[in-house]
Amino acid sequence: MKNSIFKKYMLSTLFVVFIATSASAQITFANDVNDQAPAAPIDGFVTVGIVAGAFLGLRKRFKD
Repeated sequence: MKNSIFKKYMLSTLFVVFIATSASAQITFANDVNDQAPAAPIDGFVTVGIVAGAFLGLRKRFKD
């Protein structure tokens, strides 16, 4: 029973992680805008944070 719940949580966590990798922080502007700063993409550390949070949450949940 615990093993199937763990697999379900891990699958849903991986699904969310792989969807979050294609996000970006800013939209692109039209060519008539004088934009000095480049677009700021969301880097891979967001994914690392989601995985670490999921691991800690699942460990706490199944520890009880």
